[in-house]
Amino acid sequence: MNYKLSNIASKTSLELLFGLPLRYPNIYRSNLVIDGLKEQSIPIISMEDPDYITEGIWGILPQDFKGDWEKFQKLKTTLHTNKNDIDNNILYNEALEKRRCLILVTGFYMYELVDNEVKTYLIEKENATPFALAGIYNILEDGFATCSVINTRINDLLSSEKNLYDHMPLEIPLLFKKMWLSEQTPLAAVQQIISKPYLTKFKIQRIAS
Repeated sequence: MNYKLSNIASKTSLELLFGLPLRYPNIYRSNLVIDGLKEQSIPIISMEDPDYITEGIWGILPQDFKGDWEKFQKLKTTLHTNKNDIDNNILYNEALEKRRCLILVTGFYMYELVDNEVKTYLIEKENATPFALAGIYNILEDGFATCSVINTRINDLLSSEKNLYDHMPLEIPLLFKKMWLSEQTPLAAVQQIISKPYLTKFKIQRIAS
């Protein structure tokens, strides 16, 4: 989960579900496995451009950063963050207040250790319906957005003593889409969404590891 997401949504399904057009439809690509250890872009809706589905590079870099994504990720992997990191790290805390985004996916991966073997699971909605993860982003000197998924504690529906992780990406339901992206939303309300995540159902699919 820490390093892989999934997005098999078509252009049409993304646009219909979120009610927004793709700003760059010609470069949009679905991808069953988005490997965070490689420099890959993912669809996002940002506070800066809330009327379009745009693209962001997964793995946030500092605001106005000029350096190389891969070199920075070797120093600090920033694919995911959490409430504690955001509160205590300059890389994230300003972004939470000023640069929130929705990261659009159809699934994420989880891993369990069973009989000394790692089992891989793809966590999706029914019919692989797209959904939004809480994210923050920064803008590089060249104008590209880089983003990080906000994690929360794993919910009871997915929890297992065999899990290799005790956290999962934080989903933002469509009900809270405008609140998450609005500049008018008080920071306390944003922190409340992170602290008390909305519980929704997922489908767990075992796949070959």
